[in-house]
Amino acid sequence: VWVFTYVGALFNGLTLLQLAPISLFTIPLLNEKHQVEIDHSCEPESQKYTGKCPKLNPGMKRKPQPLKSSYTV
Repeated sequence: VWVFTYVGALFNGLTLLQLAPISLFTIPLLNEKHQVEIDHSCEPESQKYTGKCPKLNPGMKRKPQPLKSSYTV
């Protein structure tokens, strides 16, 4: 929440409203244009987390957990 204080001190509300659509269209275009460089620079960072978080590594599958039944036969 304190981040909004610093952002508000730097920018006016109308300025943020003008920057929102500009960034909405510019960031995906820049990402598309420089995808190779972005992937190359993010690769070392992604290698740190591949074993720690299975959601970041889609190739890693969890072991199926046995179902616990609430009744006994």
